Amino acid sequence: MLSSSFASSKRRLQAEHSSLIDSALNKQSLRSQALEEARARRAREKEAASAQRAASHERLLHEEEQLFLTREKGGGVLFSSELRVTALACASLHDSGASKNIRRRADKILLPSSAKAELENQPGFVKGSPSFAITANGKTTHAGLLGFGAPDQQIGLPPSILENLNIDDADVGKIQGVQVHVQYVRLPKGQSAKFQPVQAGFEERVSGGDVEAALQTELLTRCTLTAGDTLHVPSSEGTTLTVRVVGAEPESAVQVVDVDLEAIVLPSEEAEAAMEAARRREAALEEARRAFEAAHPPPPSKPAPAKMKAAAPESDEQQAPQPSAEERRRAALEALEKRR
Repeated sequence: MLSSSFASSKRRLQAEHSSLIDSALNKQSLRSQALEEARARRAREKEAASAQRAASHERLLHEEEQLFLTREKGGGVLFSSELRVTALACASLHDSGASKNIRRRADKILLPSSAKAELENQPGFVKGSPSFAITANGKTTHAGLLGFGAPDQQIGLPPSILENLNIDDADVGKIQGVQVHVQYVRLPKGQSAKFQPVQAGFEERVSGGDVEAALQTELLTRCTLTAGDTLHVPSSEGTTLTVRVVGAEPESAVQVVDVDLEAIVLPSEEAEAAMEAARRREAALEEARRAFEAAHPPPPSKPAPAKMKAAAPESDEQQAPQPSAEERRRAALEALEKRR
């Protein structure tokens, strides 16, 4: 009886001891797992902090580089601002330019008075003919300065600048509130520019028949010229002809005040399109000719007979000669080209 109770107690103690060992092992495993997770979390946090510091450092380097480039483009002057286009500012620009009778006002802008203090407090600012890069809708053009009469945080743009930025000036509602980026830049004096008329017959249709004089007259209304800009010159028909600026030297944007600019006029877009269509037609004809020749190869030439047969006596009525296979093939080719 005693031995049976002792054996039962022993088994119970062994079971409790085993349970305690399992519990201790389980706690140790959980503690190890928690420590491992904590170490992994600290490693991730450290890595994220390191990546954040690297990204912040990279961002600062990029900002410093952009600041340096902005200063370099502005000849040491730093001015970069986001401004809203408004109908009021555009109207003020038009009235101011007309009242002052300024000739080169087609691409001049009106800035707010706050920009005046910011610019004139910098020693590198040139008051005579400052230039600005204007960016909106993924396009950039350049402009001169008419004055500082625009309302605060607003900018007045002339129709030519609105057109070159793809802003519809026919609808006041579309102009109102458009955001543009304005940056002070120093442009080199223009040496040459390439112009491409849109309409065919530009040289014959331009007013006065003098292309150089027509372009010169248009350029006298402007301060700057940017590759991608659109110009309009009067035609002899009383309408206007559209001209694209496809390039400029020594840079893609130049100032055209007091310069001797070489104007290179390229074939019109319509003429180039017509020439390209003619080239495609010629290529199609050549392809059709080759396909026909591949499908209708010339007949093999027959060897000359060893002996000449006696000529048959001519009849009173001469028979018309029959065309050979080669002649028939050439006639078919000519008919095919005429149909094309």
